[in-house]
Amino acid sequence: MAEPKSYREGSRIDWASEQYNCPDQIKLGCLLRIADATEKMAQSYSALIYERDRYKKWYEEKRTMVGHLYNRINGLRGTITKMKEKANRVHRGIK
Repeated sequence: MAEPKSYREGSRIDWASEQYNCPDQIKLGCLLRIADATEKMAQSYSALIYERDRYKKWYEEKRTMVGHLYNRINGLRGTITKMKEKANRVHRGIK
């Protein structure tokens, strides 16, 4: 069996090796692996925060756009109502 290249690999693979027979070396390898796992978790957490912020931004943009469209629709409805009233007055001969 080939010798592991680092304490990290040694703590994962071969605890009985002559190179890693000291408990401190095994502990060091384990701590290095724990540190690597913690960094990976932090990266995943950062990605989730970025994605959450992106979706929140999209939601706010769409909500604003929908609000503007509702206002536009209501304005157009008011214009149609005014045009109908004016057409009825002209039809009845009232100015």
